[in-house]
Amino acid sequence: MMIRSFLPVGQGAFYCEQFMDDLKREWVNVVYDCGSSTNVKLVEEQIKNNFEKDEIIHAVFISHLDEDHINGIPFLLKYCKVKKIFFPLLTEENAKYLRLYNLIKYNGRESFTSLFARNPYEALNYLNIGYSPSLYQIRETEESYSVIDVRGISSGENIVGTIFERTLNNDYMCEEWAYIPYNFRQTDRLRRLHEELNRVFLSEMNNEDIQEIWEKGTESNREKIKNAYKAIGGSFNTNSMTLYSGMKEQYFRQSIVDTSYCGEYCNRNFKNAGCLYLGDYDASGKFKWQNLVQAYDIYWKNIGCIQIPHHGSKYNYNKELGKLNAYCIISAGMNNRYQHPHSMVIKDLLFNGNFPHIVTENKSSEIHLVINV
Repeated sequence: MMIRSFLPVGQGAFYCEQFMDDLKREWVNVVYDCGSSTNVKLVEEQIKNNFEKDEIIHAVFISHLDEDHINGIPFLLKYCKVKKIFFPLLTEENAKYLRLYNLIKYNGRESFTSLFARNPYEALNYLNIGYSPSLYQIRETEESYSVIDVRGISSGENIVGTIFERTLNNDYMCEEWAYIPYNFRQTDRLRRLHEELNRVFLSEMNNEDIQEIWEKGTESNREKIKNAYKAIGGSFNTNSMTLYSGMKEQYFRQSIVDTSYCGEYCNRNFKNAGCLYLGDYDASGKFKWQNLVQAYDIYWKNIGCIQIPHHGSKYNYNKELGKLNAYCIISAGMNNRYQHPHSMVIKDLLFNGNFPHIVTENKSSEIHLVINV
């Protein structure tokens, strides 16, 4: 048995999967994202509600390094014992741009997110948690490298054995379940940032130029950098790591019990047990959609639950998502300034017969799916 939970943290993301080890009568815990821009205290409350003090978290997946997806991880690391952290590999250039973005966003404050972007080992040491989780970078499909000496895993690799370590009494789960992360580089915002920086400084600016101006330049030039970041709008995301969790093959139908408030409505149609977590992946447009489909080609038929990307933003949505026979989960704060989820996204899902589950900061909006396999 496995329980898949979408927890109420407002404008953010906190999802967990808990497998029961029948022999030890203990949970095997997997977390995907852990943060909120509504209030990080909401995440801390949900951590305490769903895990015991010092309980083992076998794996934490970080979709991307933005505060609303990561700022709850320091408390998770202190409250629980996290064994492994999986995150998208960032090139040195992207890591520097991302760290600078977070410094600007939080008025020069060196947050856990900006520290993690610079060096994840430094970020963990800063927390002084008394133990050392293993770190794994998920590589991009194209050639990329990191200056940080962290174990690398290829996109598309099934890492279920790395997570479970044969801890489950039910051996076939280790053989037949799959965890497939994929690290997609998202170039649009970085390209727009370069164009804006070149425009305001009237020359070709590279990463080293920007870093030097930020550290040693005048306040006027620092303000130009701030304005360039602000001009691109939205979240500055250079990479996004998606995750498939489900059976390798659909040998038989798995039963899913929806324990949410709309379970009676949603259980009218059969849903497969696989879930696709999309974080803030940009699925818009034919090319980006094809990249996603190709990444999970052999697992696509198994997906019966999907996290709609970027809190239901119309800019990250693709109408092909609405055609899936799947639970459609949207995480969004009730009064967020971005007005997520967009009405166009909601209407498209409804027109396709999919009732969207909107998980907010309201306790009654949380979703638990009990999967019997």
